Amino acid sequence: MDLLQRCLWSSLGVVALVYVLVKFSLGYWKRRGILHVKPKFLWGNISEVLRGKKHVQQLLLFLYESYKGRAPFIGCYVLLKPFVLVLDLELVRNILDSDAGYFTSRGLYNNVAREPLSGNLFQLDGHKWRQLHAQSAPAFAASNLHKLLPQLLKTSRTLQLELGVGKQDLNVSQLLDCYNVESIAKIAYGLSSEDLSEFSLMTRSYWSNWSLWRAYLALELPLLARLVRHRSYSQLAMDYFHKLVEKQLQQQRKRDRQPLQSFLQLFDATDEALTDAQIAAQAFGFILAGLQPLNASLAFCLYELALQPELQDRVRAEIKQVMKATEGQLTAEGLKQLSYTKQVLNETLRLHTPYPFLLRRATREFELSNSIFVIARGNNLVIPVAAIHRDPTIYVKPERFDPERFRPEAVLKRPGMSFLPFGEGLRGCIAKQLAEQQLLIGLVALLEHHKYEPSADTQIPMRYDPGKLVLMPKTDIKLSVQWLEPH
Repeated sequence: MDLLQRCLWSSLGVVALVYVLVKFSLGYWKRRGILHVKPKFLWGNISEVLRGKKHVQQLLLFLYESYKGRAPFIGCYVLLKPFVLVLDLELVRNILDSDAGYFTSRGLYNNVAREPLSGNLFQLDGHKWRQLHAQSAPAFAASNLHKLLPQLLKTSRTLQLELGVGKQDLNVSQLLDCYNVESIAKIAYGLSSEDLSEFSLMTRSYWSNWSLWRAYLALELPLLARLVRHRSYSQLAMDYFHKLVEKQLQQQRKRDRQPLQSFLQLFDATDEALTDAQIAAQAFGFILAGLQPLNASLAFCLYELALQPELQDRVRAEIKQVMKATEGQLTAEGLKQLSYTKQVLNETLRLHTPYPFLLRRATREFELSNSIFVIARGNNLVIPVAAIHRDPTIYVKPERFDPERFRPEAVLKRPGMSFLPFGEGLRGCIAKQLAEQQLLIGLVALLEHHKYEPSADTQIPMRYDPGKLVLMPKTDIKLSVQWLEPH
């Protein structure tokens, strides 16, 4: 009986201690006197997201609309972890641009010793990120993108052939995944079309062991995660990508004065030499940060144009005009002339923002000017990009797809930091120009000779997958595709 009582009291003591620790954690913003969203025990403010009832974009939009104008930021909780939710565009400018030195960290988990491919620019912070960014930035110069353009164009012609002739119902999401996988395989890794089978499989399986709870614990307790040898990605996939880069680099170094074909060559030729492991991590970054957003953006764009055929016709007319002027061969100069097509892509990125939020962590205490508010060192920040993109005070009738919002004169009338699909400033997307180029080339190939309409399997209205952090359709986008005979 004594043993039973001791066990009972011990259990009650543990429960009481856990309760006190949870209540203490969820009292952070109250102790600081900061306006905040009342948290639920253990869940914080994300219970509906974790239960799959809401996409994180919907939650952030609700909080943004509820609290905007009441303070430059509010407090909220991701489970037990306190976060700053930024509501003021001027503060967004401080964080991303004018005072970016205070917020150079994203706070993502990485373990380079255990998982070398986590040493990419997307995941790294601090001195390691600064050094790697300085070494890698020249690789993304416009002159290099110009030299790599033929590779993307070759892949886009394969995409056109896949569309075929006649009329058919197609799974557009799968088609675009093949296009972007092949583009990344060639541009980032220097692979040929014949070597795509295993590569494609690994791009779809590297996150096969991902768990939200393990990812959260790694984010909250990185030292413990490293101690217990937590892995973010499938070991099989990581071994494949690492060996692939080693093999490609060996073959590349045997050839003298070869024309530029991939970023492996650019990373291998930096002024301050990158190790093979660092090069492999940067190549993996193309897949980690780029593949799903590129797939979704092109699919969403075709979906919107299928619903508004007059906009689709206008884009196609511009494409045909540019192709005629360049004698059927798309060039870097021709891409610059696709002004309305670029407006359509920007409107897609606004309405269906791939990354609904940006993460930053304060590396130093930051006091807001002309304000009593202070962001403490170590605070994690969320910038609700998708909510800003749907703010009716910035974009009239934000739920409507309207490329006219991105006419140059319309853009100039909007406040700064009101369009952030690639982030901005010091930690903005280093591959922004490449991503835009890949999207534009893909859209030219898709629309030049083909017309898109909703099919019986097209989901209208669009619904997002609440289980994904990147904004993705809940089901694959399927459309009716018809070849247009040349006149």
